[in-house]
Amino acid sequence: AIAGGDATVEADARRIGQYEPGEVVDDPKDLANRLFTTVYMGTGNSSAETLNRSKGLAAEIGSYHLNVKIDSVVSALVALFGTITGKTPKFRVDGGCVAENLALQNIQARLRMVLAFFLAQLVNWVRGRSGFMLVLGSANVDEGLRGYLTKYDCSSADINPIGGISK
Repeated sequence: AIAGGDATVEADARRIGQYEPGEVVDDPKDLANRLFTTVYMGTGNSSAETLNRSKGLAAEIGSYHLNVKIDSVVSALVALFGTITGKTPKFRVDGGCVAENLALQNIQARLRMVLAFFLAQLVNWVRGRSGFMLVLGSANVDEGLRGYLTKYDCSSADINPIGGISK
């Protein structure tokens, strides 16, 4: 629309993309980089394949992309739990029971959402821009209907673009 001369679309893109006066608004990936931050939040259990998919998708979109390992945050929370209770949960493969395994999986998902909201509030500040970002969720309608989700994980977001789409 901008290339077609739509002044309203250009003005909106200029405003929300925080372009300086005189900066040309002609590169969709540059605009996407200003509007979208994508974050891969992996752990030691994450595969190289998911990391590479994340990087590839971010490059295709043009988003500002961060790769983060959250193991230290998970470890800190598990250590705090141990301090409080005197017990340390383990994954099933390490000898833990089903409850321990599920709790450890869920806390990783929940920590990702906490970090997503923290980044959404501050990533523009980090990049020298004003304002904040919205967190997009990735839960689909089937997960919601079946209850197959972790409360306060990817199902908790400002906007859930695929929330009405079935698997």
